[in-house]
Amino acid sequence: MQTRWRWQLLALVICVALLAGCRQAPALSGGMFSSGGRYFAYIYMVIWIHSYQRTGGRTVSSGSFRSYLQVIDTDSGRKLLERPLRPDCGYPRIGDLNASHVLVTCMAAGRDTRDRPAPFVFDLATGKVRVDSRTVAERNPGGLLGGADSTFRDPAAPEAFIVEGKDGRNYRLDPTSGMATVTSGELVRLESGISGFYQACHLPAGLHESGGTRRHIERDKALRSQDDFLDPQYLCVDSGQRDSLAAATDIDGGLLVLSRTSTQDAQDKQLTLLDRTTLKTRWSTPLPQPRGDWAGRFDSEKFARRGQHVLVANASQLLDIDLASGRILRNTALVD
Repeated sequence: MQTRWRWQLLALVICVALLAGCRQAPALSGGMFSSGGRYFAYIYMVIWIHSYQRTGGRTVSSGSFRSYLQVIDTDSGRKLLERPLRPDCGYPRIGDLNASHVLVTCMAAGRDTRDRPAPFVFDLATGKVRVDSRTVAERNPGGLLGGADSTFRDPAAPEAFIVEGKDGRNYRLDPTSGMATVTSGELVRLESGISGFYQACHLPAGLHESGGTRRHIERDKALRSQDDFLDPQYLCVDSGQRDSLAAATDIDGGLLVLSRTSTQDAQDKQLTLLDRTTLKTRWSTPLPQPRGDWAGRFDSEKFARRGQHVLVANASQLLDIDLASGRILRNTALVD
């Protein structure tokens, strides 16, 4: 063990001495499924540490980072971009995606919100940017979409790109021209970041939790689940997004439960399909998640249903799981 520690310390010393930048392991920044789950688009970051400084008993590092866009065809597990795209903005995120395009929103690196770039559109067929941020800004005068970060999906038109303008109105953005037109309707807010279980919904009517640290599911205290769960989350996977009042998606008379397997961290999790009537476990599957980001965050799961499959994207993997058996049919690494 001491020998291993010495080699690790030596590698760190060499890294600092070179000051050329030590490349950290790539880490997921955020991602999103298209409506229907055919595609998963995501942003990951690569960080270079250029220097370390020990101050007041703690080590402070400084460096730089680059962000990259990649898209996976979930039917084949194939990454569509041979060379991931490096977005030309400081803090990109997936705004939305459909069968042909990816909408990417950007934030400026500085604090001046007046100079935030407009979204841009990436074309899946050509592997190139279809409409860049400058074009979107020019075709929508007054900086209407500058820094537009809130995006929505219209259940009646899930392929449409909808963003919130500076004036508080919602606009439908044409992915081929970059022109925005006012739209309305019952919209669902999208979220592609890595902060929490935004797809966690409520238990169906008549069911509730009981217990202490580990929770059982009960119906009127007359029937209790055969298994208990640590920090259970009940999932909405049909629309890909959470309605604050929605009940968990009905999966052929069952419901999906995401839970931890340790109180110490969120890295080790399992997905369970629970029968809504009998409260018996149909299957339970551990979810591989070898690594998170530089801060050790693992609560980044995104879900989508595609036919008789449930797709799970976590901090490092894209998993294709058979809904009938719980078997993992495909495990694709998001970052190498």
